[in-house]
Amino acid sequence: MTQQTNLGSAFTFPGTSMTVHRMGYGAMQLAGPHVFGPPKDMNTAIAVLREAIAAGVNHIDTSDFYGPHVTNQIIKQALHPYPDRLIIVTKVGARRGADASWNPALSRQDIIDAVHDNLRNLALDKLDIVNLRVGGLAGPTKGSIEAPSPSSPNSKPRASSATSA
Repeated sequence: MTQQTNLGSAFTFPGTSMTVHRMGYGAMQLAGPHVFGPPKDMNTAIAVLREAIAAGVNHIDTSDFYGPHVTNQIIKQALHPYPDRLIIVTKVGARRGADASWNPALSRQDIIDAVHDNLRNLALDKLDIVNLRVGGLAGPTKGSIEAPSPSSPNSKPRASSATSA
């Protein structure tokens, strides 16, 4: 049985009641080489996620463009139904090309589609936190940051931000 690990002090996301340990789990490398395609060993990827939660991790950083779709599907397979204390932080603003390239996806429709992809692949009705990835690829397109949440009132993120990473 895994022992709880000291994961640092607590942090409450500004403007929310969501409090997490400062040490979370970044899920990017769950996908295959270069963050594209499935992992070499799916059972190990699932075991890593379960071990992180057992060690006390209470937030996971992910994105549906990791894989693409692969990382969120692994998270769902490993942890759904999710522990009540788990906060899932995801990102939108990019998509992967068939050649594994990282492409900007910052139009209003791109962002709406990405939110829906995250909801579907994580099997969630709403997302805890959504970060808009704007750095390293290109700046946001006119009107993209004002993109509305999807039509379902239950699918609105609990918090959102813009990030350059």
